[in-house]
Amino acid sequence: MNTPIRSTLLVLALVAVAATSAWAAPAAANSGPVVRLFPTNVLEDIRATTQVAEAMENSLQDIIRRMDMQQQLYTESLCEGADGDQGCERIARQIGATYLQMLEVMSDRLPQMEASVASTRDSLERRLREELGLRTTPTSLQDSLVGQSPAIAAESQPALRGRSGVRLSDRFKQYQELVTTGRNGQSQSLAVVASDIYLDMADASLLIAATRQEIARTALMEQLNQSFGVITPEMAKVVGGVKQILFGEVVGDGPIAAPPNAIGESDYVSPLAM
Repeated sequence: MNTPIRSTLLVLALVAVAATSAWAAPAAANSGPVVRLFPTNVLEDIRATTQVAEAMENSLQDIIRRMDMQQQLYTESLCEGADGDQGCERIARQIGATYLQMLEVMSDRLPQMEASVASTRDSLERRLREELGLRTTPTSLQDSLVGQSPAIAAESQPALRGRSGVRLSDRFKQYQELVTTGRNGQSQSLAVVASDIYLDMADASLLIAATRQEIARTALMEQLNQSFGVITPEMAKVVGGVKQILFGEVVGDGPIAAPPNAIGESDYVSPLAM
């Protein structure tokens, strides 16, 4: 779903809950309770997610760098389209073996990443429901989300969501900085920051779950492809996706290239389909 639309739906949902609770407890609403969106446990969840992301990046960085070097050798050796060349097939198998190693590391690391992201997401969801949904009036909620002046409203837009070119761990670190800045009284709305992080964690949870489901199937297919010494389109796509998610690289900029076409054919044909 489009990011502005999803953000708007979240805000509308929170406003609806706040309006309901305001009718139920007008006295509490008028007292102006202090909203605490980032207690210690939520901050610890964000820090833990940052550490898990850093560990995953470190474990994959050398593997992907080695794969890039192997791909560079493959390209410089003019292996694209060189069907039947034993040297090129050997390089392709080396790339495939490195790719399988990357999948293995991801398979080992993703469960911890999934648990950490889910913990952060669930903690923020509870705080958003309890603090904004049950402890604020519709008016104060609107002020928290969009600010009371155009200048503040402009600064309160999500600062990181959807940005490219940022390492995953750096995004979490910048979230911590945004939280700290907001807690110190800056104009950045903590309500916006909290909803921004929550939506990011929700997206990440879905992505990680889908990735884990695909790893076993992808690894099996690559093991079969090892017999033929080819670089499949799926391999290039997965490596590009990992670079984009973990290291902020734009898909298509990396050295991993599309596989060579069979001689006389315009489209790639898997050996398994022959």
